[in-house]
Amino acid sequence: MTEEDILLLLRDFHPQHIKRCHSGLRSYAFVDLSSSEQVQAAIQRFNGHLVNGRRLFLSRTGADNGRKAPAETQSTVEMPALERVPRGELSLSHAKAETQTLQPAPPDAARQICYAVPMEMRGSFLALMLKDCFQDLNWLVSIAKLHGEAGLLVTDALPQTPYFWAIHLTEESHSNMHKLFCQLAEEESKQPYLTRQAVQRGTRCMAECILGEDGAAWNRCWVLEKVEDLAVVLFVDFGRSATVPLNSLRKLDEDDFWDIKPLAQPFMFQKEIVSARPMVRQILRGKVVGPSRLEPHILTFTFCTEEEAEDL
Repeated sequence: MTEEDILLLLRDFHPQHIKRCHSGLRSYAFVDLSSSEQVQAAIQRFNGHLVNGRRLFLSRTGADNGRKAPAETQSTVEMPALERVPRGELSLSHAKAETQTLQPAPPDAARQICYAVPMEMRGSFLALMLKDCFQDLNWLVSIAKLHGEAGLLVTDALPQTPYFWAIHLTEESHSNMHKLFCQLAEEESKQPYLTRQAVQRGTRCMAECILGEDGAAWNRCWVLEKVEDLAVVLFVDFGRSATVPLNSLRKLDEDDFWDIKPLAQPFMFQKEIVSARPMVRQILRGKVVGPSRLEPHILTFTFCTEEEAEDL
């Protein structure tokens, strides 16, 4: 969509200013509307709608003194379910895809819904993050070795999809969490804010991550994009992306702060899809049954029975 198309689409909500941004990873458009009520109305009207064959997602951003109010960090609009992906499009071979579309699928396969892998969970995306922040790609291999019974602390989840981020709870991960979060809490006031020129795509730094009603905590982050006075970042220890003001980012470039590899890793449910909001910051008990079909570093997880949960 062009800027003119976006302004025409939002004409009933009195758009004041628009800024488009393209990157190799995403395409964004930041639009200023006349009031917060107009913003909420636009989200309710257009979020999830198809425009020119592509689904449109809207959310609000804010820059109130470098911190978002907890009430503004979550949209009240539930994201719609992702579209079904035609089975033929999943094949790497065009000829094979044509053959699949001509042959009727078995009843069980026809009912199966295929979900696209979220950008932040894809191996190519994580490899870029690891290269910029840790100069080491071995983490992708190590997280894929997890198997069997496990307790997972959920750090983020994608609504109406089987994908979520979680920390595998072990003595080592508990020690790493305690060491890292104490270190960041001590360094927060000592580290200077980054200048506008210092913030670039690929910069590793620290910012406040909104944790819900309990407030916010400083966490390591990686800059995905910079647009005017805002930066799109990935909080590497939570698997959560967010838009934050540029003037809220602090320096964190010393290698000592990046010795501990990312705490959270990507998972997907084998069968169930759980409501995202209540699941975040909860501990799930179950079994890791193996790698996912599309990305081997994304592990499939299933809940255990009540009897098995008592034994964990």
